[in-house]
Amino acid sequence: MNLYIKDKNLHHAYCIVGDNQAVLSDLYKFLKSELNFTVEGNLDFYYGEYDVLDIEDSRKLKDLHQNKPTAGEKKIFVVSANFITEKAQNAMLKLFEEPVGGTHFFMILPSAGGIIPTLKSRLLIIQHGSTAKTKINAKDFLKANVGDRIDMVKGLAESVSNEEESKIEILNFFNALEKEIFSGKVKSNETLENLEKMRQYASEQSPSLKMILEYLALSIPNV
Repeated sequence: MNLYIKDKNLHHAYCIVGDNQAVLSDLYKFLKSELNFTVEGNLDFYYGEYDVLDIEDSRKLKDLHQNKPTAGEKKIFVVSANFITEKAQNAMLKLFEEPVGGTHFFMILPSAGGIIPTLKSRLLIIQHGSTAKTKINAKDFLKANVGDRIDMVKGLAESVSNEEESKIEILNFFNALEKEIFSGKVKSNETLENLEKMRQYASEQSPSLKMILEYLALSIPNV
């Protein structure tokens, strides 16, 4: 994993975009091999995993980080989330700008698209690996007509609503669409803005996933 290191000093806050398990595996190897920092039974290590990280979670992180490292020179926080609310991000601005000395944060997210600019400026963002596999092929979706798109998203929305799949499947689909749009012919600000709005709505506590996905099926131009 290519993290910026100078004389064994870390940046104070990273955002690593990628699959949770793949990132964790590489991150733990990096901490052990490059910094001689083990995570097992280490009082200076914290790991938190969230579907939606809200403002109460961010306040707890701020409280937890107050103490300086106890066993070594560094205290490491690894926080994995599918989505972070805007209120939570605003609450973490000061935390990521001036953490307690020796404290470093690694945020693991499926996409950096939902990070507000003021928080993004405080993070060193790293893309890890390739885009996660999705139930719906983004390239096929963009080429399909509206009727076929509706059929594609219907099954995905139902599987998530019935808890056969996690909401992360929809967020992965949005990320795959974003990647295809950036690299293809439909590179319009309006399309990307609509996609980002739908990603935000899908990450809320009780969204109508079927309506969100159907809106995307209707609004994104056909390739």
